[in-house]
Amino acid sequence: MKKSITNEEEINKNIIDNNNNDNISKLVVEQRNERQEHNNKLAYDAIKLNPKKPNDNNINDKALNRLLTYTNYNNLDALITDKNNYEEIIIKISSLYIAKNASRQGTKDEDLQLENINKLQEYDIMIIKDGKQKPIKGGGIRKSGKKQADELKSIDFVIKFKNEEIGYITAKVTSGGGGHQDNVLDEITQFCDWSLIQQQNDKHQKVYIVLYDSINISKLFNDIKKKYKNTNLILTDTKKFKNDFLNWFNNKNK
Repeated sequence: MKKSITNEEEINKNIIDNNNNDNISKLVVEQRNERQEHNNKLAYDAIKLNPKKPNDNNINDKALNRLLTYTNYNNLDALITDKNNYEEIIIKISSLYIAKNASRQGTKDEDLQLENINKLQEYDIMIIKDGKQKPIKGGGIRKSGKKQADELKSIDFVIKFKNEEIGYITAKVTSGGGGHQDNVLDEITQFCDWSLIQQQNDKHQKVYIVLYDSINISKLFNDIKKKYKNTNLILTDTKKFKNDFLNWFNNKNK
C-alpha cells in the first residue's frame, strides 16, 4: 500500500535543485509562505475542533494569550460565540494583527533612555542623539556615506563637554532572553573591541559607554563586563549611568 503524503511532507519536497533555480532567496520566501499557510490551516482546524482548548502543538500559545488578553475573553470559544459584540471583536482582532510591532521601534526606547541620562547640564555636559557616526571594524568612524560591510552598529549618543566630543554611547534595550538578546550581546562585544582600538588612537582621553537595559541581565553580559575591564570603557544601565559616568569624568579632570 502506497504511503500517504502529508501536506508538510509535500511542502518539504518542493525544494528545487540549485542548478535549476539559482534564486534561492526567492525559493525560501515561497516555501515559508507555503509553510505559513499550512500552519494557519492547522490552527484553524484546532480551533474548530476545540475552541475552549485548541491543540497546543498547532497554535502559538503566546499569540493566543495576547489575543485573549487584548479582547478580554477567557477562551476562544467565548470570543467566537459572542454575537452581541461581533463588530468590536473583529476590529480588535484586526488591529492586533496589523498594528506596528513595538519591538521594532527601537528609536523610541533610545528616546526614553536619553531623557533619563541627559541630566548633566550642571557640569556643562550634553548628551546628543546621533545615529550618523558608524564605528568601523578595525578602528575608526565613518561619519557619512552609504552603509558598508565593515560597519558596526551606529553610535547612538555623543557626549559633549563644552561643545567638545568626549565620548560615545551605544544604547541597547531587551525585554527578555533568546535570540534578540544574544544578538544585542554580540553587538556589545563588537563595540567593546572597537573601543579598545579607538583608545589607542585618541588624541584626548574619551569615554566609551555601553548603556544596556534589560529585564533579565544574562550571565553572559556579566561575563562581558569582567572581560572588558578598562578605565575608559563603561558598561552600565540607565539607573547607574550618572554615577558611573561622573566617576570617570571626575577622575579624568582631577
